[in-house]
Amino acid sequence: MGLDIGIIHIDYLPRPQGWAYRFAHELAVEACHGYMSGGDNNWGPFTQRQVLRMLDTFAADKGLDAAAKSEVLAWVRSLPWEGWVADFDPHAAQDDDDDPWIDGPDESSGGFIELHFWW
Repeated sequence: MGLDIGIIHIDYLPRPQGWAYRFAHELAVEACHGYMSGGDNNWGPFTQRQVLRMLDTFAADKGLDAAAKSEVLAWVRSLPWEGWVADFDPHAAQDDDDDPWIDGPDESSGGFIELHFWW
């Protein structure tokens, strides 16, 4: 086994608006439990299943109507996912604690994305 060294390149995405911005804060808080966090930065891996379930919880907690939830979902779908599944059912039988860094992202969890948050 060899030692590989790489450079991380971050492409900052347009800042979301409205409810999507508030949902992005929820993702940032969740990312604090990711593999790297410190200062004003954190990185977090997410599966499509995790984000869609988080969105369901967020929408219920905030009392979002269908239009507001659709707005947030449109933003979520616009992210540069690896392997986004269009008609994915986030509530199909699967453990809630699937960790893409431990288990590795797999097709049963939908798409995968790693996000960086800086504030």
